[in-house]
Amino acid sequence: MRKMALVLFLALLLGALPALANGITIDGNFSDWVGKASLVDPGGPDDETSPARADITEFRADASSSGLFLLKAWDDTKFTGGEKTTAGITLRTATNEYYRIYTTAEGDPGQVPLSSLKIKKCSDSTCSNQTDICTGSGCSGAQAGSGATWTDPFSNTQRAQNPCDGTNCTIYDTAVELYIPWNLIGGAPGDGQFIFLQFGSYPSGPGQAPKDDTGPNGIACKNVGGSFQCYRSTPTAVTLRSFTASSWSVSVPFVAGIIGAFVLLALVASIIGLTRAQRCA
Repeated sequence: MRKMALVLFLALLLGALPALANGITIDGNFSDWVGKASLVDPGGPDDETSPARADITEFRADASSSGLFLLKAWDDTKFTGGEKTTAGITLRTATNEYYRIYTTAEGDPGQVPLSSLKIKKCSDSTCSNQTDICTGSGCSGAQAGSGATWTDPFSNTQRAQNPCDGTNCTIYDTAVELYIPWNLIGGAPGDGQFIFLQFGSYPSGPGQAPKDDTGPNGIACKNVGGSFQCYRSTPTAVTLRSFTASSWSVSVPFVAGIIGAFVLLALVASIIGLTRAQRCA
């Protein structure tokens, strides 16, 4: 019980416990994403209806020493008649640079081809100005796998309406899994450093504000000696932890100091209690 309390105490100090990285194969079979860091649309099911194709539901992330793994999901399982739609993940690097990774869902059943991949470098967090990095197969080493078989995170939620389109769209979503080599997005974060990811929908293309998004929160991925830990986080939490290994090394002793202070206070309290008991005796 005491060990469990200590674990919970450390979790509160350090933030959400991370999802540890495991192998992901980019093949359109999403079973290897179970347990990965995820962020579900806080707006709930069918929160974007104009246009409904812009409704996104969830994104996930993981990372390795060679690159970044991403999963993006749309509510619809059918995108025909000019209804294809684009979504993007905005990445804040360890050096406070910004990139956005776009892909487009299309067809019936929904699919997201590698040819739709666009990686752009942004002038700021809003990506008000964007510079092309690469497109499709020109993004050397990038991979994509997709399908309309991702389980909708709201499949068990009672819906007031059903504006989604396509077969079994209340049960399944169209999703794409991506592998993006670090060299395409500013390089891997150094040991102890973070990246921060946010998800948004851009149905008319990259040059607009998101129609739907997962809010200000996102997923942070931290490099720990070449292995990566990814978990849900807030921009403030990531900023406080800093994007430098040196600042992280300062925070660990700080946490240790807090724990040491609690232990010391408990010891002092025990000594005082023992002294009083002896006097009373």
